[in-house]
Amino acid sequence: MLNDDERRRGPRVRVAATATLETGGVLNPNNQALCAVQDVSRSGIGLSTGQPPMRGQTVILRIALDDEIHELRTQATRVERKGTSNFYSVGLDWSSCSPDELSFLDRVLEVFEEQPQE
Repeated sequence: MLNDDERRRGPRVRVAATATLETGGVLNPNNQALCAVQDVSRSGIGLSTGQPPMRGQTVILRIALDDEIHELRTQATRVERKGTSNFYSVGLDWSSCSPDELSFLDRVLEVFEEQPQE
């Protein structure tokens, strides 16, 4: 069985940022779930939140990086409770986002690629 790193389409980089999630629909609607960004990759983003979306749900992600807020339409692909806590690890896929929406990602990943590896 493959672990998460072997199934990934691209490497993850750790990022310290805050974000909000917005979900609509009849089930589990939420207009402002706060979350902490754990990591990003070319295929998606990992978050920690106490107000998770449902797996498969469309999520509007607003992520604050530097002085900019980026808004992206994503899909929840992973929602896992962290032990017995009220926090969840959430994975969002942004394969349906446009290149313009993801242009910030190139800048973020370039910064990390230029840093020396430990």
